[in-house]
Amino acid sequence: MLYLKVISKAFQRSATYRLEYFTGILNAGLYLLILTAVWQAIPGEEFKDTQRNKESLILYAVLATLIKVSFGRQDGLVSSKIKNGNIVFDLLKPIRFPIVVLADTIGVSLYHLFSRSLPLVVLAFLFLDLKFVPDTISFFSFLLVYVLAFLIFFLIGFMISSLSFFFTEIFSFFLLYFALITLFSGAVIPLDLFPEFLRSVSSWLPFPYLYYYPTQVLTSQKFGMSFPELILRYFLMIGILTSAASAIYLSGLKRLELAGG
Repeated sequence: MLYLKVISKAFQRSATYRLEYFTGILNAGLYLLILTAVWQAIPGEEFKDTQRNKESLILYAVLATLIKVSFGRQDGLVSSKIKNGNIVFDLLKPIRFPIVVLADTIGVSLYHLFSRSLPLVVLAFLFLDLKFVPDTISFFSFLLVYVLAFLIFFLIGFMISSLSFFFTEIFSFFLLYFALITLFSGAVIPLDLFPEFLRSVSSWLPFPYLYYYPTQVLTSQKFGMSFPELILRYFLMIGILTSAASAIYLSGLKRLELAGG
């Protein structure tokens, strides 16, 4: 019940600032508009050697953007608590701090899902004339993959934020993360348009599991492996990231204690 209250309060906190809400809608809408305009401007002959056409790329851009918008980033929560020392008070409470951060991230993401992604769905189908209805199996498979993708999203953010125990400023790490996610997540360019070598490399990185594979599952497109193998890889990625994030976080706690925190 405590963690459910954290989710509820995070949702309410996100809904407090109306200007931030409209700014977020505007930013996501502009991003979606630019991305779809780029694909519309490319001649159809450019895709004759691929399994894509202009319509499928526009649909992909819309769905990948909606998934991206629905994930609420809470990277500053951990790093700010570490920098100002308030994490000490959280550690004294009868709660698990990483789970509190997860609950807070879930609350913010639920707000983004209902207040940003769903309105953008309506706008995209109205103005882009999309004609897409997922079949039942693909939809429920997507829900499973979406939840696993969110866990990967949270673990990467928590892992990088925990580096604040060791570094005064972690902006450069997030800058690298944003560059890698732009290239390898499929949020901008579907990975099946990449050369074979880059596709093979990216499949063993955590980034395509955020946006590319969920979008492919929802649209019933091929993604280079069977669905059970995809789920197995999701759990493998989650296991690796959980181990890495835990190691950094627990090492940071020891460093905090040694510093008299």
